[in-house]
Amino acid sequence: MKYTDIFFDLDGTLWDLKRNTRVALEALFNEYAGYFNGVSFDHLYARYHHHNDHVWALYRDGLIDKEVLRVVRFERTFMDCSMEVNPDFARVFANRFLEVCPRLPHLVPGAMELLQHLHGRYAIHIITNGFREVQGFKLAAGGITDFFSQVIYSEVAGVRKPHRGIFELAFSLTHADPSRSLMVGDDWEADILGARDAGMDQAFLTSTEELLHELGTVTTDRPRRHNHQPTYSLSNLSQLLNVL
Repeated sequence: MKYTDIFFDLDGTLWDLKRNTRVALEALFNEYAGYFNGVSFDHLYARYHHHNDHVWALYRDGLIDKEVLRVVRFERTFMDCSMEVNPDFARVFANRFLEVCPRLPHLVPGAMELLQHLHGRYAIHIITNGFREVQGFKLAAGGITDFFSQVIYSEVAGVRKPHRGIFELAFSLTHADPSRSLMVGDDWEADILGARDAGMDQAFLTSTEELLHELGTVTTDRPRRHNHQPTYSLSNLSQLLNVL
């Protein structure tokens, strides 16, 4: 067996960030309908992805903290939708989003079947940049908590993917050998380049990047691919079974 340990990203790789975000935003759009006069939900949804992608890149680089991220992504979305930006409403909306979205149960197609197959065959773990106080809700809502030996949080590591330090913490906690470990993720820079630089093979799930291109919301100015070919490229999670 080539691999002993499989490390997963959570958001967009196992927990269906696209679907859960859309469900949560649509519920809040209807809950606060009076604030969105003249704004279509589809436009709001697309502009949210644009700004969320951008502020998460800033957060990964340590340029903003999570409290700013939580609110500013909505402030910028509302401004982009030609709404009058009310900081109090943006804060209320942001708080409600974090109450609703992480408790939604939808997994990326094939995630449950994949985890059931891997369980007992490999040690499986999560490495996440997501906020520690909400990631547990996502795991529980999706019914996948018990599959993982370790969940490694960037807030515990003190650095975020793609920083090598979070991967080194993961190896320390799991006693995994990088040369016999595989990182599965949907973020090219955080998951794939981060794992490469930490000495791990990588499986790039392309669905999130395809969504961002579809919405026209790839906002980082950095080259998306650099000159690196991931070890494996997956259009869906079930293809990982063929790899393994």
